[in-house]
Amino acid sequence: MRVGSDNAIVPDASAEHPLIQPHPEDQPLCEQSAPIEASAAFRVMDGYTAKVLTRDVANPRKIVLDTANHLLAVSGGQAIYSIRMDKCGNSESVPILTSHQLDGPIEFGLALYDGHLYVGTADAIWQYPYVDGQHSPLAEGTRVVHNIKGTRPDVAIDPFGHAYIPRTTANGDVNTEAASRDAIIKRFNFRAVPSDGYDFETDGEIYAYGTNVQGAMAFDAQARLWGIDAPFEAFRRADLGGDIAPMGLAEEVNLYEFPYKNYGYPYCFTEFDLSSFTESAKGKGAQWAHPVFMNDSVNMDTYCQQEENNRRPAVPLFPESHASSIYFYMGTFCSVGDLDTMGTSVGMPCNWTDTPIVAYHNTNRVVHLPFDDLGHVPRWDKEEEVIFEAQSDIAPVGLAVDAFGRLIVSSDNTNEIFMIQRIYSEKAHQALTDKYDAHERAQEAKEEAKERALAEEKGIDVDDLP
Repeated sequence: MRVGSDNAIVPDASAEHPLIQPHPEDQPLCEQSAPIEASAAFRVMDGYTAKVLTRDVANPRKIVLDTANHLLAVSGGQAIYSIRMDKCGNSESVPILTSHQLDGPIEFGLALYDGHLYVGTADAIWQYPYVDGQHSPLAEGTRVVHNIKGTRPDVAIDPFGHAYIPRTTANGDVNTEAASRDAIIKRFNFRAVPSDGYDFETDGEIYAYGTNVQGAMAFDAQARLWGIDAPFEAFRRADLGGDIAPMGLAEEVNLYEFPYKNYGYPYCFTEFDLSSFTESAKGKGAQWAHPVFMNDSVNMDTYCQQEENNRRPAVPLFPESHASSIYFYMGTFCSVGDLDTMGTSVGMPCNWTDTPIVAYHNTNRVVHLPFDDLGHVPRWDKEEEVIFEAQSDIAPVGLAVDAFGRLIVSSDNTNEIFMIQRIYSEKAHQALTDKYDAHERAQEAKEEAKERALAEEKGIDVDDLP
C-alpha cells in the first residue's frame, strides 16, 4: 500500500510476512555520547527501552518529523525549534522561529506540506518556506489564515492539500451561543491560498460540527481525519445521580470521516461508566444530553442517541486522562518478535500499522489503542497497551515516529523529549523463522496423526495413505 504525497510504502499489519528490515547494519544500535538523565522515573513496555533525546526545548508541545529525519518542535508560547539528531540519539536544538515574529504566541499547530512549514498562533496560521533538514532561521512568512480566535488550534494537512483547523471553546461554559458556534473544524484549500489569506470566520467550509478538539489531530492510511474531543468540566444531572462529572464521562477519539456531520458538543456527552452513579447507566459509549439543554418540549437524550444529530465517538477514552495527541503509526521500520526472540528492528510492532497511539497528559502515559485487523475498527473490549508511563511530572504531549520507527514523545512540564525503541536482536529473524517452521511441522504432524487415526477406525491400511 502506498500512502501520502511521497508514496510511502505502508506494510500490511495482518500479513504473515510483513515488511521488515532484516539487516543489522541498518539498525541504529549506537548509544548517545553523553546520555541525558530523565527528570523522573518512568517505565516502558516489556521489550522496549527509552532515553531522553533533549532537554533544550522549553515547554515542548506538538512535534513533527520531516523526510530528512529532522525533528521540529513547538516550544509553547515561544518558538519553533529545529532538532538535528543522528541515529544514536545525539541532538542539537536551535530556534528557527520566535513568537515576536508573529501576531501572538506560538501555541500548538505545526504541519509540513509541499515545501512549507505551517505554524499556528491563537488567531492565525502562518506559512514559511522550508527545506527538509533545515537548521537555520526561517525566511519571512505569509499569513494564510486569520481570525481563528481559538484556543491552541492545531492544523492538519492531508495529502491533497486540504487543511483542517479546529476552533475550540476556551472554557467549560456551555450555556452560550458561542459554545456551539465555536465547536467546529473548518477545511481550507492550501494549494490555492488567496493573496490576502483566508478569513476563518467567512472563508473555507465547515467540515465538522459539534467538536471540541484538543491537541494534535492525525490522518490514517486512508487520509481520514481523527481527533480528540475534550470532555465537559463538571455539571449536575439529578436523574443520573447528581454530580457525575468528571469520572463518569469519557473523553473522545473521533473519526471525522464524512463532511458536515455533527459530533454533539455542547448538547451531548459520552458515558464512560455511570454505573456507580445511577441504575440507568447504559455503558461505555452511551450518549446523553447535557442538562443545560434539557427541556419539556424535546427529549434530548433521544436526540443525542440519533446518529444524524450526534455521531458517537470512535473510542471513548478513560476520564480525566486529558489526551493531548493522536498519531497513526504507518509501519516505518516496523518490527516483529516476542520477549524470547526480541525484535527484528528497533521500530514499533508491524501489527500496529495504521493504528493510533495516544498521549495522555494528565495520567503521564502513552498508549496504543487496539484495532481489529480485518475491519480496521477500534476494539473497545480490549485493554490499551501502555507504551510509556511516568510516576511524576512527565506529561506527554506530542507524538512522532522517526525514520527508524522509534517513537518520539514530548513532555511540556519537564522540557523533555523522549525516544522509545524496541530491543533489537540480530538473531530474531532466524529465531522467529525456526519457531514458525516448528509450529508448521507440529501442525502437519497433528493433521497426519488425525488422518491415520480416522483411517484405522474405518479399517483402511494406513500404509496405503498418501
